[in-house]
Amino acid sequence: MELETKKIINLHKIDLRLQEIEEEKGDLPEIIQEQKEKIEKLNQDTSSSKAKITDLEKEKYSCDTSILDFEDKLEKYNKQMDNVKNNKEYDALLIEIDHLKKENDELTNKIIEIEETIKDLHNLIKECDEKINFIAEKLDVNESDLNDKSVEFNIEEKILLKDKQNILSKISDKNFIADYEDKDREILANIYNGSCSSCYTSLPAQSLVDAKKRTRFITCPSCSILLYLDEE
Repeated sequence: MELETKKIINLHKIDLRLQEIEEEKGDLPEIIQEQKEKIEKLNQDTSSSKAKITDLEKEKYSCDTSILDFEDKLEKYNKQMDNVKNNKEYDALLIEIDHLKKENDELTNKIIEIEETIKDLHNLIKECDEKINFIAEKLDVNESDLNDKSVEFNIEEKILLKDKQNILSKISDKNFIADYEDKDREILANIYNGSCSSCYTSLPAQSLVDAKKRTRFITCPSCSILLYLDEE
């Protein structure tokens, strides 16, 4: 067998074993990742709500200040009412006072609206915290279970990954490696029970004879994937 072919086959066998290890871990890695993403999203929602509360409190303070100014202005206009000289001045002051009262009513309603929004945001933060705590408890349990399962595979997995990197560094056909590592398609599989392990098509007798020579890969007549025979 050509040395390059042997390296590629060994590389694929390592990946098959790594895949078996991942399958034996079950769905826990995906569940854990999903839980972490949910916690991250909830933390982002909490941070966003806190930032909104800060902005709303600043806006409320500004409204409160304007209402205090209103009281001073209203007192000033009331004093001016005692000194009006004609109906024109009187009417003008009434218009100013009505306008001032309208602005004050709008500010008062705005403050009520802001306070309600702040209350809703505090409730949202509380809900997020409760959800985070709930998910975090489940996450701890799942990570513990995964850790227990991983312990038995940990050393083997590290050795396999190290061997994989070593083989990759020694394979000269970099174009093949680029295609091999493309996650969107499979280009190499082994022969199992006389069939392609990718599409499960039974192989012609001559193809099996060629595969046993172990000097090159053969091509699956059905899915066109490269095949090798692992007699071990």
